[in-house]
Amino acid sequence: MRNLLAILIIIFSSTLVQAQINKANATGAYIYNFAKLSSSPKQNQFSTYPIVVVSNNQLLIEEFKKMAQNNKVNGKPIQLTIDNNATSNFEEACLVFISSDMNDHYRSIFNQTKNSEVLLVSENYKDKTSIMLNLYESSDQTMKFEMNKGNIYDRNITISDEILLMGGNIVDLTELYIETQKELQSSDSKIEEIEDSLSTLSSEIGKNQQQIAKQDQALEQQKEIISKQKQEQQKLTSNISEQKQQLISVQDAFTQNEAKMRLYNDSLIHSREILQSFQNQIAENNQILLDQQDEIKNNKEVLSQKNTVIRKQRIVVAFFVVGITVNLLLLILLLKSLKDKKRKNKQLRKQKAELAKQNEVLEKNSNLIESMMDELSDNNEELTTMLEENKRMQNKLVQSEKMASLGVLSAGIAHEINNPINFVYAGINSLLRDFEDIKPVIDEVSKLNVDNNNLNEKIELIKKLKEENYFDEAMEAIPEIISDIKLGADRTAEIVKGLRNFTHMDSDNQEKLNINEGLDTSLLLLKNKYKNHIEIVKDYSQNIPDLLCFPGKINQALLNILANAVDAIKDRGTIWITTNHTDAFIEIIIRDNGYGIPEEIQSKIFDPFFTTKSVGEGTGLGLAITFGIIGEHNGTIEVNSKDGEGTEFIIQLPIQ
Repeated sequence: MRNLLAILIIIFSSTLVQAQINKANATGAYIYNFAKLSSSPKQNQFSTYPIVVVSNNQLLIEEFKKMAQNNKVNGKPIQLTIDNNATSNFEEACLVFISSDMNDHYRSIFNQTKNSEVLLVSENYKDKTSIMLNLYESSDQTMKFEMNKGNIYDRNITISDEILLMGGNIVDLTELYIETQKELQSSDSKIEEIEDSLSTLSSEIGKNQQQIAKQDQALEQQKEIISKQKQEQQKLTSNISEQKQQLISVQDAFTQNEAKMRLYNDSLIHSREILQSFQNQIAENNQILLDQQDEIKNNKEVLSQKNTVIRKQRIVVAFFVVGITVNLLLLILLLKSLKDKKRKNKQLRKQKAELAKQNEVLEKNSNLIESMMDELSDNNEELTTMLEENKRMQNKLVQSEKMASLGVLSAGIAHEINNPINFVYAGINSLLRDFEDIKPVIDEVSKLNVDNNNLNEKIELIKKLKEENYFDEAMEAIPEIISDIKLGADRTAEIVKGLRNFTHMDSDNQEKLNINEGLDTSLLLLKNKYKNHIEIVKDYSQNIPDLLCFPGKINQALLNILANAVDAIKDRGTIWITTNHTDAFIEIIIRDNGYGIPEEIQSKIFDPFFTTKSVGEGTGLGLAITFGIIGEHNGTIEVNSKDGEGTEFIIQLPIQ
């Protein structure tokens, strides 16, 4: 029984020793990385990197000695000082570590170095207002650290943001502010009690008042920071209000222009009706004029015949002038002929007068028609101007909707890019650390010379360096790190390519677009909105022909429909995307199992500014712009939906 108890004690003791060794290793690694990732002008004054360790923990001291022998900080050897009594000149150091067993000396060291560029690293120190970097054990027994940036920056020390990748966190200054306020209130009440009962402690009260003054100064700095943040928030709120007001003014202008277009259209229809009636009247007058011209032509033929008879009669009179009877007969015939001629001439003059009147009426009608044509021309010019203005307003609205879409997607895009960039960033830092581990071995290998007599000693030294610097582990890790960097770079390039395709909106020339790639681009930009709760099922047609179109506009239309499908699914759901093609058309079908569209409003979904979303969530222009883009490409768009069961959009676009 005693032997068993002894064995358990030995195992427990060895476990504690191993835990302390692991903790010492982690502490040394953190201190080394803190030194590498911090910088100050003071460091340039030393040829070495001085570190002071204030501790009585022998495991920690041995770990620091090993670190000083095997590592350098930014190419400088480490000058290590072990201080068991906290009596060193800490202002001559670049980094000072105070272990938990020496925390009683932290405040004096902090005050001694407050005017020097000295980085203090504490262990399990509770006063977060005075820490700079503080190591502590988390609930899962892992070593972590917390950082108070204000104290670090006050000493003109710069810390790389990479330090947070080591598992650290920044001290919440707001929480410190609240705690300090509570401490101040408590201190004030205690001071009043002490002043009433203990007048002999005035000197101690003076010290407390100095400390309170310092805390008030720190609080004022925090208040200034909070005030600046509030001002920035007010500016952002003001900018959002201005953008909303601009959108409202654009909507009002669009509505006014639409009303004017209706009025001009009605006026044009009325003018066309008047013009048609005048054209009918002119046709009738022209027919009357043609009839009268035919009658005049007939009268002229009769008159010509009469003139021929008169000439013959004159010849007869000339030949038979000697005959009285003949003369009388000729005279009677002549008188009769003259009378008929006079009657015909009178009738002809009457017809000419009537024709003149008709010509005057026709001339008046012609002038009236010309004036109406001028008025119609002016109306057409004004209508053309209004149409051009309306087109400009529509283009402006399309651009505004595009900017709104990009604004909604910007947070998701930033998040998507940030993930692969973190791969690259972390991979590069790991690669640099592994390179520093293998560099001593590489340096010794480069110095090898087969002619040297101490070749075996060099090889043994290289083997020792490989073991001390984890050479094999680093060589195994480097290919994986490079693979992670390449993965992050490829992912970033894919996102940037998608953004470039989406923003290619302003080209005046049509270009070829692969619809499958356009859909993938839109899904890429929307990924942050649908990932983790929506499944995308693709059924793309293989060998689909390229579409001759304006690629940016088609991408915008696809993005609008897919964004609506994502918004229609609140919890979990599925979106199906299908592409087909014939010799003449490409068909795109986008279907979701969201909440659907009620039948009574399906006819309004393509109307400008119609939306079922709450105020501030949508402009009501997405589907209207999509409808215009599809129409501009001579395509068609249909919608099938049932309330509560989902929605299906069917788009057909001509290939040429």
